[in-house]
Amino acid sequence: MAKKKHTHTHIEHHHDVSHTMHRHFKHEDGKESKESSAHHTLDDLHDGIQQHMGTPNPGEAEADAGQHGVPPDQAAAAGLSAPAPAAGAPPSGV
Repeated sequence: MAKKKHTHTHIEHHHDVSHTMHRHFKHEDGKESKESSAHHTLDDLHDGIQQHMGTPNPGEAEADAGQHGVPPDQAAAAGLSAPAPAAGAPPSGV
């Protein structure tokens, strides 16, 4: 499969406040392609942009993996991901 290079992005704004993001690519063999994704909120659209075109800020990847340093009970209440158990650690509650 030929490598592809992102060339541009087009975002459609819909009357129901949703968005469709179209990402356009050009392949090494000269062919062009497009990938589209639907986003129901502006926050969802921003997340989609970051996932497809951005690079994580320092510490962001670790925080997404649950290594944010927030105590588990507070993290769950805030909607943060829980840290992965340490290798060889007993199951929670044991």
